[in-house]
Amino acid sequence: MNVSEKKRHRICMVSDQLATGGAERCSALLSIFFEKNNCKVHHVVVVDKIEYEFAGELLNLGKFKNESNGFLNRLIRFRILKQFFKENKFDYIIDFRVKRHSIQELYIAKNIFSLPLIVTIHSYMTDMYFPKNNYLANKIYSNCYKIITVSDTIKEKVFSDFNYSNVQRIYNPIDFEFIEKKANEAFTIDYKYILAVGRMEDDVKQFDKLISCFAKSDLPKNNIKLVILGDGLLKNDLEKLVQSLHLEDVVLFKGKINNPFPYYKNAFFTVLSSRNEGFPTVLLESLACETPIVAFDCNSGPSEIIIDKENGLLVEDQNQEKLIEAMNEMVLNEKLYYHCKSNAKVSVQKFSVENIGLQWLELMKIK
Repeated sequence: MNVSEKKRHRICMVSDQLATGGAERCSALLSIFFEKNNCKVHHVVVVDKIEYEFAGELLNLGKFKNESNGFLNRLIRFRILKQFFKENKFDYIIDFRVKRHSIQELYIAKNIFSLPLIVTIHSYMTDMYFPKNNYLANKIYSNCYKIITVSDTIKEKVFSDFNYSNVQRIYNPIDFEFIEKKANEAFTIDYKYILAVGRMEDDVKQFDKLISCFAKSDLPKNNIKLVILGDGLLKNDLEKLVQSLHLEDVVLFKGKINNPFPYYKNAFFTVLSSRNEGFPTVLLESLACETPIVAFDCNSGPSEIIIDKENGLLVEDQNQEKLIEAMNEMVLNEKLYYHCKSNAKVSVQKFSVENIGLQWLELMKIK
């Protein structure tokens, strides 16, 4: 039987949106891989926000949302969703969403989603996915074929907190070919800088701590700037902090950038100062661009990506003095820096979309 005669497996990928986050990027990347491997992909998104390249057909529920978002409008979207799954018989549903409304999720799990269902957990903050009530959590997840976590640390936490036996870890993928192409696009910055990337909607990335540590480090007097990519509600407060420290010339906010890869490629190193993560794509993308890392060893992800003093420096979690020391060492210890830089790209080859995609096909028994 040739490839064209094989059964084409039908997969539905449900996401909050196809923009902004690591879970959404993972969904988009995997959809392209699945389509190349004899699968028919459908996406369902809740929010009308599409930025990532994806493959397959799209049901955009955000298009049906009005300004009021009242009960009747939500009911219409539920009916559309239910009809969609009634008309389409999928081999697998993969759910990438966070789940903050437990009763709503129970209804979806029992009345809308068909089987087999795969749920992905992309953050160490598992309360974004599981209700505190264990009985309710078990009801919502009782029909899951698999619960996929993006790090071993999250896997251990889910097993410990909820005692699920069907938990498996599959890391987030990266597309080396896409990154290399994007990283080589035109770039105009001609000064030396370190890079930080992330949303500013909350304080998870702790850019305020990073700015304070940068101010106390040796980097400013060595003519090395801090460039921050991202946007959000806290940006104004961060800019005021920079002004209060008189760092306007050396801490630069570039906003949300459509193509961050030239910034990764040309950075001296990338720094991660987060309070918590899931499996930070920022680290994978930086290393894929041959740029080493300095990062807090926060829960979770950095310790499963960074090999200390091999492709970056892993800093004691939330120890700001150690973060300052690590930034200084990466700048002042030339031998260490070039050793980490030379190992950067090869250290993340195992996270290629081809390798990770095959793990997903194996999980779904798709040959």
